[in-house]
Amino acid sequence: SRRLRAIAAQQLGEGSVAVRAALGGSRRCNAGRVTQVACASRGLKKWPPPNPYAVRQTLCRGPAATQEVTWKQFTVGKRPLAIDSVVYLGIDAHKQRLHLTLLVGDEVIHRSISNRREELRALLRRLPGCTIQAAYEAGPTGYSLLLWLRAEGCQAFLTPPSTVLKEKSAHIKTDRRDSLALAVQLRAGQLKRVHELEPDAYLDRELTRTREQLIQRRTGICNQIKSKLLFHGVTMPTGVSSWSKAHLHWLENGPSGRAQLDLCLASLVRMYRALTAEAKMLSKEIEALGQTEKYAEKVELLRTVPGIGMLSAMIFLIELGDISRFDTCEEFASYLGLVPGEFSSGETRHQRRITRWGNKRARTVVVESSWTLISKDPRMRQVYDDIKRRRGAGRAIVAIGRRLALTLRAMLRDNVGYQLPA
Repeated sequence: SRRLRAIAAQQLGEGSVAVRAALGGSRRCNAGRVTQVACASRGLKKWPPPNPYAVRQTLCRGPAATQEVTWKQFTVGKRPLAIDSVVYLGIDAHKQRLHLTLLVGDEVIHRSISNRREELRALLRRLPGCTIQAAYEAGPTGYSLLLWLRAEGCQAFLTPPSTVLKEKSAHIKTDRRDSLALAVQLRAGQLKRVHELEPDAYLDRELTRTREQLIQRRTGICNQIKSKLLFHGVTMPTGVSSWSKAHLHWLENGPSGRAQLDLCLASLVRMYRALTAEAKMLSKEIEALGQTEKYAEKVELLRTVPGIGMLSAMIFLIELGDISRFDTCEEFASYLGLVPGEFSSGETRHQRRITRWGNKRARTVVVESSWTLISKDPRMRQVYDDIKRRRGAGRAIVAIGRRLALTLRAMLRDNVGYQLPA
């Protein structure tokens, strides 16, 4: 009965997956197999049972540990997908499902399973003695799948989605095609790896990125307020600075004289104040983190540069991680997206604006800090003026940002502070 099958799953101790299997809700193992394994572990070797009451009597004996019950017993009867081979596994990961493509020699195997560790484990156990290399694209699913794969003995890594080669002529996109492309390029050694931070660094990064998200939302609120005032022809009083206490007080106290509009403005101002308070709280947490032993020395080193404060230094350090992994200046500048794009063919050579590929947060820090740097350092100011005269202010400040980025790399590498000219 359904009740006896549920009891069998509970006594096996396999959790909710086995309970679903006992109730016939899993495609990986049927309910009869669950009950059979549970009875076998309690001494009932003959199957089917000799009489209808044999199962009830066996399961009511209690949790007798006559043999160990593992997930391998649930996959008995399923043929191995490969044995003692090298398997290249491409995974197209989604919130609910995983589509997997396995390359075993010349054979291509496609499977689709739920995004659950138990189902992934059951599939990998059908590859006994195999060396499994796996890759999937970095995305919203994070690093949980990567940890599951490594716990099962796979050589797994994440790859940047922008570096996976796509067929330009293909007008069909499916999970099967995406996972196959990953598996093929993994076997060819064409996939790049996402740099992995230390486990604590991911949590530190949540502080800086959440603060950034709050600031962006606050900016959106400011734009909404200005848009409403412009649309309804309401002008701000003279002598009041934007978003100062006086400005916010004016917005909260009916600046238009129209009840509906004033109600909307007051609501937006309350949201602005709440986001500001949360951003300040996270800023204090980041500053406290910057004074810990892990970051304090490097933060003080970076703060010798005019234009770089505590928050900028922490964002730069957390986003980049171990900066010694960059062997050359060109490699570091390319990671920040501060190198010119190029489209050349034959004798024709065209250079474009910077690629903007890589970590945009670290790039924003160095470019924004460059505005303060050129006002404090006369050498940088001279370089900025020369480039501005020839190429314009936008290209000039980006060029200064590239120089600053390479300077910061050298400072961290050599443990030397920034020196302004006498």
